[in-house]
Amino acid sequence: MRGIFTTQDIPDRERFGTFRDTVKGRFLSSYECCMSAPPTQSRFYANITERRVLDLQFLQLESNGHRATSTPRSQGMNQEGDFYIELQRSGSSQLSQDGRTAFLRQGDFCFFDMSRPVTWSFDDYSLFKILIPREKFSNRLGNTQNLTAKAIRGNSVTGALVYSFILKYVPFLDAIPPLHAQHLADILLNLIATSLSELSMTAPTQSMGHSTLFYIAQQYLEKHLSDPQLSVNECTSACGISVRSLQKLFQEQGTSVNRWVHQQRLERYKAALMNPLMADKNITQIAYDCGFNDISNLSRRFKAEFMVTPSEYRKMHAMRRPYRAAAIA
Repeated sequence: MRGIFTTQDIPDRERFGTFRDTVKGRFLSSYECCMSAPPTQSRFYANITERRVLDLQFLQLESNGHRATSTPRSQGMNQEGDFYIELQRSGSSQLSQDGRTAFLRQGDFCFFDMSRPVTWSFDDYSLFKILIPREKFSNRLGNTQNLTAKAIRGNSVTGALVYSFILKYVPFLDAIPPLHAQHLADILLNLIATSLSELSMTAPTQSMGHSTLFYIAQQYLEKHLSDPQLSVNECTSACGISVRSLQKLFQEQGTSVNRWVHQQRLERYKAALMNPLMADKNITQIAYDCGFNDISNLSRRFKAEFMVTPSEYRKMHAMRRPYRAAAIA
């Protein structure tokens, strides 16, 4: 992401005012803010980075505590008529709109409409803001009036999906080809729309695409790889789709559910065998921890793929470690 503002080289007394003017000038003309504790103004810091993917704008902000308001004078063809998603990376904040207040902690996010008044209160914090054009999101959710300033918790199923997706992909959008970045942005919007629709107990007006469903299925399976009883039926229930639909999602990626699960478990097993912190752990127990329950079959398949047994694979990498250590030294 591209750095667009930092207080690093700004004199202490000018930092907060410059931050306020930057936000007003570049993002939100109706923005006003004040320090939560004026005596600490000389220690104020703020950093803002940005990435645009076509008509979406991703901002990453970090700062110490302050309060802010936005009271749009009129709804025009600018950012004050659009929607924002605010996701808390660290610290805490409060956001109030339409008579409701959302209290956000790490991993939580909420939705607000910049055409109506908003107030914020931040402790020391880091967060992502995603600006979404009104027409792009209204088409996905329909009426959004009852969705503002309601927290989606990071420990909920859909909230965890949104949080992990943003942390995994948004900071690296600059390094991704534009077509792929747009593809990822569409998946993210579908995940957010699904989370928000659960607040009003309604289905999104647009169904999720196959890529979004595939991502949700992957996340569920990855979370439960260590469970040897992991089943296709459990995954379909979590995704809200049929077994046939789930199998089709994986077929479109050139694999099957069972093959994908086996490959992911195998990768975890390989990584554990190479991990010096697990050098004293029995390889059979490692296999169980990775979700395998047929050790004889695992050994045969491991040797067929890598030409060595798991124990031989571990010894090979154990022998290489002293040479690596010597090279680094």
